[in-house]
Amino acid sequence: MAIAMRREAPSLYWTILVLVVLLPLPLGAVYQWSWGLMALVVGVVLAIWSARVALGRQDPAFGLRSLWPMALAFGLVAVWIIVQSLSMTPSAWHHPLWDAALEALGGETRAAISLNPYESLSGLVRLLAYGGIFWIAWQYCRRAQRARQAILAVVYGGLAYALYGLVVYLSGTETILIFRKVAYLGDLTSTFVNRNSYATYAGLGLVCASGLVFALITQALEGGGDARERLIRVVDLVVGRGWPLLLAWIVLLVALVLSHSRAGFLSTLLGLLALLAGAGLTRAVDRRLALLFGGLCATGLIWGLSVGGDALLERLLQTSLAVEERPLVYERTLVAIRDTGALGTGFGTFEEAFRFYRTPDIRGNFNMAHNTYLENALELGPPAAIGLIGVLAGFTVLCVYGIRQRRRDAVYPCIGFAATVLVAAHSAIDFSLQIPAVTGTYMLIMGVACAQCWSSRRPADSW
Repeated sequence: MAIAMRREAPSLYWTILVLVVLLPLPLGAVYQWSWGLMALVVGVVLAIWSARVALGRQDPAFGLRSLWPMALAFGLVAVWIIVQSLSMTPSAWHHPLWDAALEALGGETRAAISLNPYESLSGLVRLLAYGGIFWIAWQYCRRAQRARQAILAVVYGGLAYALYGLVVYLSGTETILIFRKVAYLGDLTSTFVNRNSYATYAGLGLVCASGLVFALITQALEGGGDARERLIRVVDLVVGRGWPLLLAWIVLLVALVLSHSRAGFLSTLLGLLALLAGAGLTRAVDRRLALLFGGLCATGLIWGLSVGGDALLERLLQTSLAVEERPLVYERTLVAIRDTGALGTGFGTFEEAFRFYRTPDIRGNFNMAHNTYLENALELGPPAAIGLIGVLAGFTVLCVYGIRQRRRDAVYPCIGFAATVLVAAHSAIDFSLQIPAVTGTYMLIMGVACAQCWSSRRPADSW
């Protein structure tokens, strides 16, 4: 099936792009009205896109066969969340606390597998919205020009939020927009409440900026010539035309360091290493160039730490599992998972379920597990959690395929691979993927990366 790109509606693509860039503005879109608006906009865009395809006014750039394993896993997880929220499931499946509620309150209760069906369905709405962001980016970013526009939007959006964060941090006002900070005083959080969530967002922008700078350097070296001529071309292209990207890279790095997030900084470092590893595996890049770029990135990181990394380094050196409560939370979450079994407690119900497993030595307010994998295993049950994690694993495999197959525009699969490593690492010790602004940005990046894993000359798959 040929692609009828002339008949597409780019306004849908730009709507999603603007939406994702604006998501961090309302405190990371963590409140119901903000993520609800996100879901509404994504739903309307998907409905219009589907109607255009059904009426023959637009052809899809890709068919479902291109991503069927991830689409199947995602669909099964979504169906399971609905099943968890239904009261018509067998009573033996229902969480035991519903029986206790029936005895205490008397009368009828809408018992279900989920401890809180409303929260489970709310989580499903967010999950579907993230899938919609990925879908539109995937369908519209088959063109390299669109892919670059989307990644640039992430970079410059990140630059704007980083600049705002630096202004607030240096002024010492301790505010987030019009609100007074009540936590993370002395840390740069930009428009986010949590420094770790902001660090993940800044890290994604830094990875995207690094990938585009690397692409510029590769482009400058394609003309041949001796070492001096090639160096002049690199300086002319990167400093002359690419100075906004360099500015974004520097500002994002400084903002990341001043967030004082240990997990965010180390996860971003892993993401940058993954970007370099991916670049070294492409057929279009000399491995020596990847090593050189890695050295430049390392120099930049050292400079960033020297500028404002004293507090971050101090926190890194003081890290001790003996005084951390998270290992205790992980241990108790594992106990809860064993008790709950394959059915789970309902998507989005960690706080309700964990209160029965916390012990007196856990003093913090843990409404999240600070480990997305364990939290998903408790809420969804291990089988469904593995399916959801499998979607991320599928993205990783597809990006590796694109890295190995593409010569032109291989930077986009590299960025997608690096972004997945970053969020996967951070999700092991925090909850950034539960922040809509972070996940929406990540899904936009992955839509671009997956769309660029195949040559634009490849025919689209059939439905």
